[in-house]
Amino acid sequence: MSATPTRPGVLAQMAALLRITGSKPSQWITGTVLASIALAGLDMAGVAAMVPLMELVTGTGGTLSPVNQAVADFLGTTDMQALIPAVAGFVTVVFLAKSAGSLLFRWWLLGRTTRLSAMASVELMRRYVLAPYASHRRRSLSVVYRNINDATNQASSVLLATVTLCTDILVLVAIVAVLLVASPGVTLFAVALFALLVFGVQALLRRRQVRIGEAMAEASLRAWQSLMPGLDGFRETRLSGSAERFVGRFRRARLDNAHQSRLMGFVSDIPRYLLEVSFIMAIVGITIILYATGAGEQVIPVLGLFAAASLRALPTLNRVTANVATIRTGQAGLTIFTEALAQLESEGTHEELPASGEPYSGDIVLDDVTFRYPDAELPVLENLSLRIPANETTAFVGASGAGKSTLLDLILGLLSPTSGAITCGDRLIDDDLASWYARLGVVPQDVFLTNDTVAANIAFGIEDAEIDRARLAEVTKVAQLDSLIADLADGYETVVGDRGVRLSGGQRQRIGLARALYRRPRVLVLDEATSALDNATEHEIASTLDRLRGSMTVLIVAHRLSTVRNADTLIFLESGRIATRGTFEHVRDTNPEFARLVELGKLE
Repeated sequence: MSATPTRPGVLAQMAALLRITGSKPSQWITGTVLASIALAGLDMAGVAAMVPLMELVTGTGGTLSPVNQAVADFLGTTDMQALIPAVAGFVTVVFLAKSAGSLLFRWWLLGRTTRLSAMASVELMRRYVLAPYASHRRRSLSVVYRNINDATNQASSVLLATVTLCTDILVLVAIVAVLLVASPGVTLFAVALFALLVFGVQALLRRRQVRIGEAMAEASLRAWQSLMPGLDGFRETRLSGSAERFVGRFRRARLDNAHQSRLMGFVSDIPRYLLEVSFIMAIVGITIILYATGAGEQVIPVLGLFAAASLRALPTLNRVTANVATIRTGQAGLTIFTEALAQLESEGTHEELPASGEPYSGDIVLDDVTFRYPDAELPVLENLSLRIPANETTAFVGASGAGKSTLLDLILGLLSPTSGAITCGDRLIDDDLASWYARLGVVPQDVFLTNDTVAANIAFGIEDAEIDRARLAEVTKVAQLDSLIADLADGYETVVGDRGVRLSGGQRQRIGLARALYRRPRVLVLDEATSALDNATEHEIASTLDRLRGSMTVLIVAHRLSTVRNADTLIFLESGRIATRGTFEHVRDTNPEFARLVELGKLE
């Protein structure tokens, strides 16, 4: 039996979060620790500055302390009416410096962590969009969106809370150090009291806080799972009367998340109120200890010093408890983030920059190609060998499940053969996929259009300032979009809506064809690109393809046989194998199944 893999600890997970953004964990942490030490020093100075002031105000200590004596020497007088305002002014300056330092540190820290959160989301998205296609097919987009947005935010909140926690602990240590010098006994009592309450309560709340974080992550996923079909599938949702069902699911998920947030806020507030009670208990305890040890005259100055220290210590302790809660509730998101990162790293990353400047050209050859999906028992394609001549039109037909789309994905380089090889011009396409993709133009059945202009959708992925307007006009004419552009109020600058909802199916397909041609492809691929079109539009696109014959290699997968009738070579697939190949007429005459399809399509 294999051992269950050990989940990395929080520190290891935060180190992974830092590394993904290009930060060096050791340098990042060292810089933060040094800044925290400087902040703690300012806090120590602020509390320490109260000691000489309290001595002057209460009139205790007999002779002047070294600090007060130095001030007296500087002023040239020991008159209390002069010393007290001078020392009070000095204390004010120290506290102003401390407060300014705290604000600067907070601004600096928030800048580092919020930027890190943003870059972590960007890097996770980059790895998702550059992941292997086979891995992408197995993913749920709602999980991907949850990981990029919510889980990354939770992971970053853990990092910020951890850094703030360490800083606050250093500040508390500095304050305790000053109090130990002033009054060791009562300081040890106060430390023991606060430590017992803080750590005791946190130990009791730990499991609850972790469960809250896990419940929030699960509710976030359910919200995405309801939001996406409701909006991305708007048309189907409307026609099926499912809107309220998705809204109801989203409502339950968001209310569950709200309830967990309420629990988290409530649980996080419990230690704060206990600290207020413990402060009163500390004052009473300090008073009793001082009187019991015969130091009653020290009650006022010591309590005054503790009160001044508490002004800084109590908010810090409150942040400590809040940050502990944030770390625990955010652990679920941090774990989701690091596990997603580890999975993406194990899958590999597609490189978009070509490995060489040499373009692919020549015949496409499939040599004894077999492909089986990882979760399938039988191969989709088996021992398939095929030569696709350059600058000819080759069409693939067959019943559903024959392996047409899988074969096309293999030729496109989206999938890699389980065995065998695919070459173009005697070069493996897998050797330099970026160069291979640079010569491809693909028109899918469902052309993806963004909520942008017609020009931006044709020149997909290219910045507006870099769009070649001459090329745009050229491919518009070839794709027979001229009349559409002329009819649009803003021409090329007309916004088409999400997924092109303001256009007809035929218009979307022609934009898809123009997009494919804009890339100046050597290989043009149409994957069921005409299956949802009316006869007139399908005829127009078929005419366009006829005009392109001989200028590039054209690959067509289609159920509509009229689209492939004029192909140079037609390949009929059955159960992942080539059953018949030849011209349209040859395959019709020699393959009874194809002949039946032709008869049903009334193409005799």
